[in-house]
Amino acid sequence: MTVSELLRLCREKFNRVEVKYAHPTLYIIVIDNSLDGKSEEARRSKLLASIELEEFELTKLENSSGVSVELVSEAEFEFELSFLSGREKDTHWLPLIDEQVRNSLPVLEPEQVSAIHFYGFKGGQARSTVLALLAKLLASEGYKILVVDVDIEAPSLDLLFDSVAFDVGTTLMGLCGWSDTVEPVTAFAPLGKEGKIDVIACRPRSENYDMDFAAFAVRASLDISIIREGIAKLKRHVLDMSVEQRYDLVLFDHRTGIAPSVLPVLREWRGPTVVFVRPDGLSMQAENTFASLFSQNPENPGAFVSFSLDFDEGKTAKRNLALASVQQLLQTLSEAIARGAEADAFELELLPPESLENYWVSWYADRALLTSVSPQVEMLLKVNLDSLRQLRDVLGITKAVDLSAMTSSREYRPRSPSGAVDQGWFIETPEINRLFLPNSTISYVTGRKGTGKTRIHKEMVKRGLGEPMFSAADFQGGGILSNSPLQHKLLDACGGDFRKFWWALLGICLESPSGDTEAQEGWEQLVTDWCNLPQAQRDERSTSYYASKAYAGRSKRVFLIDGIETAVPSSRLREFVEELLLFMLTIQSDSKLSAVVFVRLFLRADLLQASTQNIEQQTSLRRLELRWDSDGIFNFVLARIEQSAWFNKHFSQVCHLIGEKLDDIRAGRLGPSEYEPLLLSIFPKKLRRNNIQTITFFDSYFSDAGGDSKEGASFYPRLFEEFVHNIAQISQAREDKNQDFLENGRLMHGVVLEAHAEATQTFIDGVTQELHGSLELDEDARRNAELVKQMIDSFEGLTTPFKFEETAQIVSRSIGGIDQNKVRAALQRMRDVGIFEAHPNRPGQWRAGRLYKSALRMKYQR
Repeated sequence: MTVSELLRLCREKFNRVEVKYAHPTLYIIVIDNSLDGKSEEARRSKLLASIELEEFELTKLENSSGVSVELVSEAEFEFELSFLSGREKDTHWLPLIDEQVRNSLPVLEPEQVSAIHFYGFKGGQARSTVLALLAKLLASEGYKILVVDVDIEAPSLDLLFDSVAFDVGTTLMGLCGWSDTVEPVTAFAPLGKEGKIDVIACRPRSENYDMDFAAFAVRASLDISIIREGIAKLKRHVLDMSVEQRYDLVLFDHRTGIAPSVLPVLREWRGPTVVFVRPDGLSMQAENTFASLFSQNPENPGAFVSFSLDFDEGKTAKRNLALASVQQLLQTLSEAIARGAEADAFELELLPPESLENYWVSWYADRALLTSVSPQVEMLLKVNLDSLRQLRDVLGITKAVDLSAMTSSREYRPRSPSGAVDQGWFIETPEINRLFLPNSTISYVTGRKGTGKTRIHKEMVKRGLGEPMFSAADFQGGGILSNSPLQHKLLDACGGDFRKFWWALLGICLESPSGDTEAQEGWEQLVTDWCNLPQAQRDERSTSYYASKAYAGRSKRVFLIDGIETAVPSSRLREFVEELLLFMLTIQSDSKLSAVVFVRLFLRADLLQASTQNIEQQTSLRRLELRWDSDGIFNFVLARIEQSAWFNKHFSQVCHLIGEKLDDIRAGRLGPSEYEPLLLSIFPKKLRRNNIQTITFFDSYFSDAGGDSKEGASFYPRLFEEFVHNIAQISQAREDKNQDFLENGRLMHGVVLEAHAEATQTFIDGVTQELHGSLELDEDARRNAELVKQMIDSFEGLTTPFKFEETAQIVSRSIGGIDQNKVRAALQRMRDVGIFEAHPNRPGQWRAGRLYKSALRMKYQR
């Protein structure tokens, strides 16, 4: 019998069970009015009979674990045990290990000066090192930082700053009764910056204090109140400082394990806890310990840092995030975050662990750290510097820009509705820039829907880097438009033969002088002329014919193909793509033809991968996979904000600052330290309903990755564009009704969430349209489109992760009992598109990607 089992049994058999703690005893109090008037022996007998336990078992548990089981009525609890009513149960590990106790803790108001706690269940995991380096990073950004060493058993934080405490007034010992003064020592002040780092060491370094420090350690282990009183003294000192001199953050370096000093400090000066763990499963035994730490500050519980000796950081991060142990630890954090959210209990849904990927920060072995003193952050490996910034972001430390001295605004540019006709700034990230290099050899530009393929296609036409050959249905710059009457006219003239269609299209392009393929009326005439050719003449057109025809032009021509996904019915789409790829391979393989003709294809990635031919060999060194990382997408968002009339009206100063960084934004060069303050001058720092930082919300809820590392995630420009547009519309509608849409000068978090919900719905509607051409539920195109829509709608309310076969049956029933084999094939196709993926830790189960989970309105299930 364990204490936890005893608690569980008591709660199962009795309606009210309280847990109280008065050092060093844990009180389990069974409150039942039927006990009134009964002897102690009778009460004890009733308990033992109810939980089916022998007296000797209960007595042994009480003696060995320091537990006292109290059996009382309501009145007796109020009077006889009143000495326990004022006792706090959150300053010792023992009661907090119980989940119900943790969940009963109140959510308190934020501290006036924020604190961050650094903790590791085991030593040697870079805890103090990361604390010192984060402090230096923040000081270099203008923050005033106080670091406090509360590791009573092995203090050394001051040494990392090459700072030695000689006076007891500069130490934790002094705070806890050895001094009447509080005198932090300045240990770091970056040149030309307002920031600084002050240190409160644990003890003076002089050996004259060795016995006093030993006495302090003993007292602290016996009476944890002296630690709490010392931290309260420090807090009063900080709050009494002038606003100009006051610290922005206080960082506490804690003892490892379940040292008694940890929780009193957290309780007295609440803040997030950065927990240092091992990803190999050795930290799993401390899951309840971590939950106890996170329970202290549910509005911002904290994050995990995982130390690795593997320099192959990309593979390490992805492998670690997929581990079941890591997912379980992130689940612990998810539960803590849920406690601090504003949503009602029946509305609140736990965040799946993969949505908290940013809260798992990887830290790597670094030669810059092979010294006894903390180095300058500039000396770190880039991956570790990125980890520090990631940690800063998830902890919500980023500041908004100072707009107090600004008065100017700027003109705005109108927003465009889609990639094909988008007039906004084109964001040319380093990856995309490869396409625009002279004589670029990239023939295949692939990506998921909404990653900007059509926008790049348009930009290339605009810059004269290619001629439109086949274009998206709403493109206005030339080429045969996808699924248009002109396409069908040419396809009919080819007898429905896709191979002939592509060669005919090339011939038509070559008939047109270079640069004259943009006028739609010209295209109509060219197609009509070709269709009027005698059948024999049309049939004789061959590769050699086009090679000579192309060569006659003497100059190389680049033709662009886009909009394939909606060109033909789903039942023939794969064949259509196959013939297109064969057409391109033939051009690549013909030395004469490839010398004067270059074809560049913009295609959804899953359609390329579904090809039956050796596509890897065909596209080797010729393919660009479009993936928007955080930096690229946030540059894109800033560009769209600046071009919105509504944002220019209500956030004119921020839009002015964005406009001043035009060149860097267009090149995707703005980094987190520049774009995050701008975004946080418009958006709330945190979304209270979800209880996560807004930047983390963007990273998690707008990305398609379900379980990839952050490096593998991709964002969607179209989704963000719709989101920005929705914010303007929702806010304007509220303004017209005299309703609030701003809070403290920033967007209300409800506006942000509503705009996201509408954007994801628009996104999934677009995906549904493309699935009309990918899923084969019925031979009739119109009926197939109806069934695809019904299938997408059927996922609302279903749980993720899910068992494939069970979900196939549910979906089949939801759309009228359609053949389950067709549903299975459709689910497999949706997986190919990236909507679903195999769960890495649950064989036989799938899960929805992060973005698609929201878009499909699925529910996460632990």
